[in-house]
Amino acid sequence: MLKRIVKYSVGVLLLVVVGLVLAPFFIDTDQYRRTIEQEFTDATGRALHIQTLKASLFPWVGVTLEGVRLENPQGFGDTDMLQVKTLDVQVALLPLLHRSVEIKRFMLDAPQVHLETNAQGANNWEDLLSSGTTTAAASESTAKSSSTTQATHKDAANPVSMLAGLSAEQMDIQHATLSWLDATQHLVFHDVTMRLHHVQLQEPIELSFSAKFQQDSITADAHIGPLGSLEHWDVQHLPLQVHVQSKAWHLAPWSAYLPKLPESVLHVAQAQLAWDIQLEQRPDGARLLAGVLHLADGMDRQLDWKIEQKGDVVDVHQLDVALNQAHVLHVQGKIKAWNKKPHYQLRLKTAALTRKTWTQWLPALEPLYAAHPKPWEKIQLGASLAGDATNLDIRDMQWMLDDEIVQVSGEAHWKKSPDIRLHIAAKDLHLDAWLPQIKQPATDPMPHASQDAYAQSGSDASVSQEVAAIEPDLRFLKDWRVSLRMQMEHLFVKDMDIAHLRLLLDGEKGLFALKPLQFTLAGGSISEQASMDVRSYPVRWQEHMGVTGVHIKPVLSALADSQMLDGTLNLSTQLHATGVLPEHIKHALNGQAQFTVLNGSIQGFDIAGGLRRLGSFGKASPAQKTDFAQLQGSVHIHQGIAKNNDLFMASPLFRLTAKGVVRLPDNTLDYHARPKLVGTLMGQGDAE
Repeated sequence: MLKRIVKYSVGVLLLVVVGLVLAPFFIDTDQYRRTIEQEFTDATGRALHIQTLKASLFPWVGVTLEGVRLENPQGFGDTDMLQVKTLDVQVALLPLLHRSVEIKRFMLDAPQVHLETNAQGANNWEDLLSSGTTTAAASESTAKSSSTTQATHKDAANPVSMLAGLSAEQMDIQHATLSWLDATQHLVFHDVTMRLHHVQLQEPIELSFSAKFQQDSITADAHIGPLGSLEHWDVQHLPLQVHVQSKAWHLAPWSAYLPKLPESVLHVAQAQLAWDIQLEQRPDGARLLAGVLHLADGMDRQLDWKIEQKGDVVDVHQLDVALNQAHVLHVQGKIKAWNKKPHYQLRLKTAALTRKTWTQWLPALEPLYAAHPKPWEKIQLGASLAGDATNLDIRDMQWMLDDEIVQVSGEAHWKKSPDIRLHIAAKDLHLDAWLPQIKQPATDPMPHASQDAYAQSGSDASVSQEVAAIEPDLRFLKDWRVSLRMQMEHLFVKDMDIAHLRLLLDGEKGLFALKPLQFTLAGGSISEQASMDVRSYPVRWQEHMGVTGVHIKPVLSALADSQMLDGTLNLSTQLHATGVLPEHIKHALNGQAQFTVLNGSIQGFDIAGGLRRLGSFGKASPAQKTDFAQLQGSVHIHQGIAKNNDLFMASPLFRLTAKGVVRLPDNTLDYHARPKLVGTLMGQGDAE
């Protein structure tokens, strides 16, 4: 009996196998091909062409499509949107009975995808998406009308349930081409290959990808998963390892999609971008991103980074910037609440970069110091910064200028309106090395014949420059709040020692006040208070300066390369005007000044000696110098016209009084002096 059952069972099995093998020969595959084409056309309005359809049922359920073409919609080019040489799919039969998909073979050979955007901004895939939406809506309506039947077959129709047993030995897309056409560019990716190995939900899936664009190539390798249960699948915690790299990627073909930058910043025609990027995501949601970006366009730029994210905290382990193989910047720190309102704490440090190194990156820097006898050599920055999108806290910033340190601390807020508070401090700072000195080109003297013409045109040019000058509108500063504190023990400029420098600048509600600027110079002291009102246009300002006991000669020598006047200066000024441009100030300047110069001298001529020698022609002249014990006067200024009526100079041998007018708007001087000789050398109070 048992033998008979086994015999009949084997016979039935053989009949089933033979039937499955022979069935494809009796199936009208051509009819199925036409049906598929018609159904697709009815659903999308697109013409689908399948040259050949082949099917098999044993030992694998297989379908092979050859010569597949999907036409472009109307309004686009004649090129097909999709062409596929061969699509070959083979699925194990028996696992399908248990709602498991076991793919033996999936091969997509030589697909060509053509994406296009026309002049009206429409693209050739929009109708497919809208058709899918319409079909989905119709399916939803049908589902609602037959909810009882759907519930009965829920498990059989559930795609998640069907894919729970998904497995595949290999899934390949090879020799693919992807092209993109719009009004500005026609981009074509060729030799696109993608392979999936060991596809199982409970094991990591291996993926490899490669593509070429003209002479450039890109490759990617990844390990994805295990995916686990698809019903509880969470992309945020999916185990993932990805490695993407390209040795050289030319940017010129992509110029239409890049921001327009000056060639000094990015020379797109020569630019090549290389990258090597690694991404790892762990089951606990932590992510690690590391990589190198290298951009070359005549200058080499390189960015290296290693960043880790855990929850809402990003830990910047390393971020380094290099230019022309020279290290420039190193950044470390943390960014908190990454997905909400980010708050950062970062430490920045640059290398000690020399001026020659900077000149390689910024060639325009070289001529600025071409005539400088001893320009600066190196600069370095270190800073600790904290803040968020609307706040910046400068906790410790140090600028090393050559071997001198300038420290900066403070904070800035700009949520509603800018609020900036800074404190700058230094012990010693030699500023001369940082002041540009440009080498002037040698020019031939102006021909004598053209000097008069030039003098005539010069006045016209100055007038046109005044007319062309536009006063800046500073009313945007009305809502700013500024507080600046500066202190330096010694600031060396042009052989002058500006010592014990203190500066306090406060600004709020459109009023900015310098209260005060103080320092010592050349044996004396200088104090200045000033204010500026930016609430109206043009700005209005006023200042008061007090100078006490300053030795004039070294100051004039440093500022004007002149040693004409010597003595000790006391000065008091009270000035006010509108505008900040010199052309406008000299028309609107008002105020007054008082000055006194004690124990001084005027180099270059001898007033007393000249008077005494009126009747002694032919005698040798002594040194051209006029000594005086006191020089004083006051100046009253109205609308740029300065009047002095009380100039007085007292010398052991003469007295001098003078008065006159200086008109700043037209640069003219009308001045009259009256010298008188003193009778004896007994003193300045002696009779004439």
